[in-house]
Amino acid sequence: MSLTSAQLILTDQQVTDFHRDGYVIARGFYNKEEIARLQDTAFNDKNLYANAWDKKDASGTVSKVSLWQELGDDFYSMFSRGRRLVDSVEKILGEPVFHTTSKIMMKEPYVGGAWEWHQDYGYWANDNYHLYPRLVSCMIAINKATVENGCLEVLKGSHHIGRINHLKTGDQKGADMVFVDEALKHHELIKVELEPGDTLFFHCNLLHKSNQNRSADPRWTLIPAYCANSAKPFKENSLVYRPLEKVEDDAILNWQP
Repeated sequence: MSLTSAQLILTDQQVTDFHRDGYVIARGFYNKEEIARLQDTAFNDKNLYANAWDKKDASGTVSKVSLWQELGDDFYSMFSRGRRLVDSVEKILGEPVFHTTSKIMMKEPYVGGAWEWHQDYGYWANDNYHLYPRLVSCMIAINKATVENGCLEVLKGSHHIGRINHLKTGDQKGADMVFVDEALKHHELIKVELEPGDTLFFHCNLLHKSNQNRSADPRWTLIPAYCANSAKPFKENSLVYRPLEKVEDDAILNWQP
């Protein structure tokens, strides 16, 4: 179901689905004009490549990630600070949130690497000192995500398992496969194919991965992540708490460089 201008945030049913399944897909969460502008900006942004990290999977194949914490008045921040997105996350978590990171994942044609099975909380808990798993990531499809170009795959309802120990896998941290193999017996594997503008909201304990891009098409996504104020880091670390200042949804199309 697509969201209309009269229904910009997630519905009560979508929030219920999120808590049951660990994720929900909001089809058409951003309209064609907004996504066209995001595509034009991202695909022509040389800084994304200049600032990107190369992350190798277990086989040594590379995916590129450009990540930042601080939000401002730049174009990407109009998404991460937008009421539509932030209010939806606050509706899921039932309290105010702050922004942790935003990143653009750049999985290039033929060479884009895999992301191993993991939970975001598997490393956020230890690296950022979050005591409670009250974090949500929002994957905005910049262009089409398909099985062929390495779309995200999730284990439906696996967030109910709780945090699994994570180990080094290539340049990544992956969930202990003894537990993943058992989870695969009990939870349905969902291949999350997205059209541009579709947005996947997912719980920080949801097990997910993506395969290598074997197609001629890139797979780019913008992923802002948020934490409930009640789960702020309890020790100083690389993640700095910053109050979130929302902007109205028309800021995306009204933004000027």
